[in-house]
Amino acid sequence: MFAHLCTIFMLSIEMYDRFNFKLPDFQFALLSSDAFDPGAVFIYPEEIELLNTRSNPIRKKEFLGVRHLRNQLKIKSPILYKPNGCPYYSAVEQALSISHTKDFIALANARFPIGIDIEQKDRDAARIINKFAREDEKVLCTDNPKDWYLQLWCAKEAIYKLVGIENLSFKNEIHVHARLKKAETTFLSAIVQQGTQKHDIDVQICETSDLQMAVAKFKAAP
Repeated sequence: MFAHLCTIFMLSIEMYDRFNFKLPDFQFALLSSDAFDPGAVFIYPEEIELLNTRSNPIRKKEFLGVRHLRNQLKIKSPILYKPNGCPYYSAVEQALSISHTKDFIALANARFPIGIDIEQKDRDAARIINKFAREDEKVLCTDNPKDWYLQLWCAKEAIYKLVGIENLSFKNEIHVHARLKKAETTFLSAIVQQGTQKHDIDVQICETSDLQMAVAKFKAAP
């Protein structure tokens, strides 16, 4: 179903072609939250029940935006949720991850587990840096600390979605220990450890003038 290279779908947002992730068998779609008609989105009966549990109009629109992206990518399966909140396709064997920010909705598909996060670049992660970062993580990049802190936050959000471990401490149990910048892509290595569970993680971060996105995968994945 996938090409052998990363496929990027920018729906109504042609300017974001700089998201250039180095991943095989990976699809990514990004949508402006005001660039679709929520009333025209096809959803499955199981999803209607989930939609009706959401009372917040913004959350309803995000829910429908994700299904709009799913339909544009021609994935023929409901998107349901595990008890821990992680989304999954109930009718096809593909992994997916979802992210929302103020004005955008993102959906990624792959043949291996993934986690994604998108952030507006005007978000000030420096305000909460001591809540989610260790001292050795802060100094992995000293050229532009404000931008690095947002990258670090974005990476840890993506890692959290990938591993699906409840009550995971961003500061104490997700450790980003290496950073490498190549052209427009930043590569990170991380370790997640909670009790006896331990995972080695790779993260890629791409950005534009106003958006930043991270994709996390287990190191053993392609």
